[in-house]
Amino acid sequence: MLLVNTLDVEPWWTSTPACVTPDEWHSMPDRSEAPLKEYLDLCESAGVKSTVFFIGWYAEHFPERVREVADRGHEVGCHSLLHEDLAELSDLEFRRTTAEAKDRIEQVIGESVISYRAPCFTMPPSRAPALLGELRDLGFEIDSSITTAGRIHGGGHSRDTFPGPGNLKDVLGVDIFEIPVPGVRLGSRELAVFGGGYLRLAPRTLLNWLAAREAYQVLYLHPHDFDLDLPPLPRGGPVAQFRRKVHVGDIRQKVLDLFAASTVKTCGELAREMRT
Repeated sequence: MLLVNTLDVEPWWTSTPACVTPDEWHSMPDRSEAPLKEYLDLCESAGVKSTVFFIGWYAEHFPERVREVADRGHEVGCHSLLHEDLAELSDLEFRRTTAEAKDRIEQVIGESVISYRAPCFTMPPSRAPALLGELRDLGFEIDSSITTAGRIHGGGHSRDTFPGPGNLKDVLGVDIFEIPVPGVRLGSRELAVFGGGYLRLAPRTLLNWLAAREAYQVLYLHPHDFDLDLPPLPRGGPVAQFRRKVHVGDIRQKVLDLFAASTVKTCGELAREMRT
């Protein structure tokens, strides 16, 4: 299996819809330092690299961690400014906040950021051409915001339109390389099994079987997926609490199994190889 390895770095309290407003963030305790290091060490032990998508707020408050990711040879991407739901932003707001996030991250690492991922894959299908066009105008060359899996928020894009990674110029009229996150058909639903709560919940036997069956998948993780002592999500409902707490810290061996069973690429590596 070709596996694109990615990590979305955002505060543990971010969610869609938001349970904690941005003006409350300063009072929340950061818990990402140790899980981020653990993930980077896992990658190093397996001899693989990752595309690590940071929100702009994180780059402003923890620049040393963003620099460490770059210094260890990983790709640094943008994951919005404050983990906003794109469906709630106008095109103008999206352009402004994304430009600010991109600039904050670039100021930290001293190089261009060319990869983007929408928070929680909240790229509305009807607005995808316009939003992807905004990304291209801002200097992004790669996007990984599209998923064919059904989600509570976002997702549900057509597999016919996005069958796999490739340039969208002939599909949507936007010269940007898309790395979609495919869903896996399980019963009557298509789920993004290779990331987040789905990955934590999935048995290792299922994941190993899928790794032998699937041709291409995207691994998407978060620091809170590794946090064994993750606090309850403030003001989160029962479903949100379950999704956050189920099998947290139980994915290390799953990730190593997937690395061992796959050809692992970063977003940039895959885009460069497919463009040549």
